[in-house]
This record gives sequence, C-alpha cells and structure tokens, in this order.
Amino acid sequence: MKLTVLGCYGPYPKAKGACSGYLLEDMDTKILIDCGNGVISKYFAHCGDLNILDAILISHLHPDHMSDLMVLRYAIAIGQMEGRVKKSIDLYLPSSPREEYERIPYKEAFNRHIIDDGMRIEIKGIKITFFRTNHPIECYGMIFDKGIKKFVYSGDTKYFPELNDYVKKCDLFLCEGGFLEANRKDDTPHLSALQAAEIAQKVSLKRLILTHIYPPVKVVNLYEEAREIFPNIIEIAEEGKTYYI
Repeated sequence: MKLTVLGCYGPYPKAKGACSGYLLEDMDTKILIDCGNGVISKYFAHCGDLNILDAILISHLHPDHMSDLMVLRYAIAIGQMEGRVKKSIDLYLPSSPREEYERIPYKEAFNRHIIDDGMRIEIKGIKITFFRTNHPIECYGMIFDKGIKKFVYSGDTKYFPELNDYVKKCDLFLCEGGFLEANRKDDTPHLSALQAAEIAQKVSLKRLILTHIYPPVKVVNLYEEAREIFPNIIEIAEEGKTYYI
C-alpha cells in the first residue's frame, strides 16, 4: 500500500495548501480518506480520473475534512450526464450532525454508507475497521489491513486510552499532531505533537507521520517536540509526498 498526502492542514489551509485528504493506493485500488477544502483539485492533479476512485471515507463532518464533497458531487454528477463518469462513488461517512449529512447528496453522485463504531468493510482486499474517537462531533479513526501490513489514521481526537490499542503493531501511524503541547488546553479537541509521540512511543511503533497541521506553527518545532519523546521515524505530512506502507 502507498499513501499520498493531498492535504494536511486544519482547521484551514495555508496559502496554496489544502485541508485533510489522503489517497491510499494498492495496485489498482484507490481510496480517498477525507475530503477537506482544496483536496479535489489536488486529486485531479494526481490522478485526473474519477472512474478509478473506488471509495471515499470521511472521518467526520467538520468542513476541513469534508467540504470538498460539496463540489466533488458536481464533478461526478455532471460527468455522469456527459458520459465521462461511469458510476456513482461509494461514500462512507457518519450520519451526524444530521443537517450536514443531509446536505451532501446530489443526483446520483454518491452511494452513501453510514459508518459506526467497530464497523468493518473490505474494499478490493483492503480490510478497514472504523473506531470512534473523542471529538466534539461523531468522528472515526480508521485501521487498514492488507496482508501483513497495517496502517492507522487517527482522525481528529483528544487523547483516550483505547487509542493505544488501536494503533498497536501498525506499520504507519498517520496521527493528528499539528500544534505544540504548550498551546494545548484541557478542552482542546485535538492531539499535540507531544501527545502523538507519546502514543507512538508507548506502543513501540516504528513510524509516525504528524498531520492536521495548524498553519501558523513551524513544522520544525513540531518535529523537535515529537523527537524528544519518540526515537524512531518521525515525519511531518507533506502535500504531494507519497509514503509506502
């Protein structure tokens, strides 16, 4: 499997950047994980063709993770009318907040599937498990298994102890950690770089990629904070870069 970062900023992008969006590929399989502001432009630059997209998985319905669905639906539906797009695309997402969920459908663009805690699906040989995170709205992390390889995406979350169990023995942990511990408050609904590194260190992971970068933060400071805790491979998500799992 390989993972290409299309967008990695939150809750808004830096100049010329995009919010959360990641393309997971394995041979002829393509799965889009989250679809925040600017992601579809990056997808078209990377792939160009919606017919080869197998599914879209949305962790939660905050705009920086799903707002480009609102324009992607036009690209799909108009493409269908013109004969360029040959299918509706499977879309897996939470059903709340309900008003956001109900805004998404447009003509035959998507086949919607509601996700829930512990739900398991399989897409062309990749097994996917969803787990509920600790966030102000319904949000899910994701575990991807293919053969002996395991990739975990944190989604958005505060720390909760069960997260350690979900990420055990994974080959790559893509974890939000886009701000510094000094700026974290008790009610902050996200992980700091320090907290992400603590999770990775506690369960003896080999590789950690920090994402959901807050634009004003210097990425070198995120790296240095995580490095104080975690001795193995640390990378800061970089748009356009591909990581092999």
